[in-house]
Amino acid sequence: MDNNKIGKYIASLRKEKKLTQQQLGDKLFVTDKAVSKWERGLSLPDITILEKLADELDTDIYNILQVEKKNNIDIEKTLNNERKKIQKELNKKIIIYILPIIFVSCIIFFKLIPFGYNIEHPRYTHTENKIINLGIPKFSFLMKNNENSYSYKNFRGKSVLKSELKSYVNTLEHITCNNTTYFYDSDANITIIDYDVKGNLIYSTISYNIRNGNYCNEWQIKEYSKRLGTLNTFRTLYAEDSNLAIYFLPSLKISDNKNEWVATLDIYYNDGKTKKVIEKSSGKFEIINNELIYYRDKIIDHENNIEVPNVSAFVIKEQKLILKENYLKDYEKGITLK
Repeated sequence: MDNNKIGKYIASLRKEKKLTQQQLGDKLFVTDKAVSKWERGLSLPDITILEKLADELDTDIYNILQVEKKNNIDIEKTLNNERKKIQKELNKKIIIYILPIIFVSCIIFFKLIPFGYNIEHPRYTHTENKIINLGIPKFSFLMKNNENSYSYKNFRGKSVLKSELKSYVNTLEHITCNNTTYFYDSDANITIIDYDVKGNLIYSTISYNIRNGNYCNEWQIKEYSKRLGTLNTFRTLYAEDSNLAIYFLPSLKISDNKNEWVATLDIYYNDGKTKKVIEKSSGKFEIINNELIYYRDKIIDHENNIEVPNVSAFVIKEQKLILKENYLKDYEKGITLK
């Protein structure tokens, strides 16, 4: 039996009778959709409907089924066998249609669902030979590195990969300099100064840009050196024929991989007869814009008639320090240190 031929035969007889699928269905107490399935070879009428269908189309069930009329033929068994064949063909079609959908769904699932990251330990050899830590999204491959940069490939989506990188860097210490936030790994003593994911149709490229050590420390040292010149050298009073002697020593200490900018200030007055201490203090300093701010932690000694401030600001000009609020005006009109 050929279901398609049966369907075409039913359709031709219906049209000869000038019946619509709806009209034929009403006569048989079935829907027009059921008639449509018969005519498209997607199903066969039940044995109870088949005889009435033959009557309505002025034929017999053997003609409809296009089988030879025999006394021993079991029409119901034949219909059941054909239905199994139809169902088997239908299952094949469903599988053919569903498999691509499942495949595409798996790809979408793989590309869009976060799986987290692994901590990997590539070797860093640009300025120091050591093992470092990097959070790499799972299923990454083909690691490459060039001096301070590391890259990986991954078939997953750009947005989910970037989210996983962000989750990793947020576990690191955030340090800020140059109006930018960086990510410092104190265990490996490296700084991630940038990370990115670039995507294309097939795969995404994950990249890290790192620097050895605490990047903000190095940047700050360069900035301070550019503003002040050589560090760890005394700054003295830039004035002729002055009885005042000033020794300001800015220096750098590194504690727990962080810069600590410390300073001492010694001021003496010598009129040729006596030498007295005006101020001896120690503290910390920082440079903000074009000013050096000195914060006194400890005033060791000072002249009684001088009110030593807790904080003094110096304008930086051509690597010279000019005291903004001159608390020493009774001894010197202007204070410039070189």
